[in-house]
Amino acid sequence: MICPRCNTENDNRTICKKCGYYLYRADAQNRKKMTRGQLAVSDAKIAGKKAGKIFRYIWIGITIIVLSFWLVAGMVFLISMIGG
Repeated sequence: MICPRCNTENDNRTICKKCGYYLYRADAQNRKKMTRGQLAVSDAKIAGKKAGKIFRYIWIGITIIVLSFWLVAGMVFLISMIGG
């Protein structure tokens, strides 16, 4: 890699050996391509996170339904005890 500041050849270094300029840039040219295995692991993590969010919303919905059922059942029981 050639330093844009002093035009020194730096091989695979990320810092220029002559002037100390930081050569690495976070763009597509400097990234290493992921292997198929790494892509599969990354995709699995993303899918797991999305499934976790969906499961969380389903769990919250079920919890609300069950608690509502017990609340209504308790109120019906109290009303039947008072009125009956």
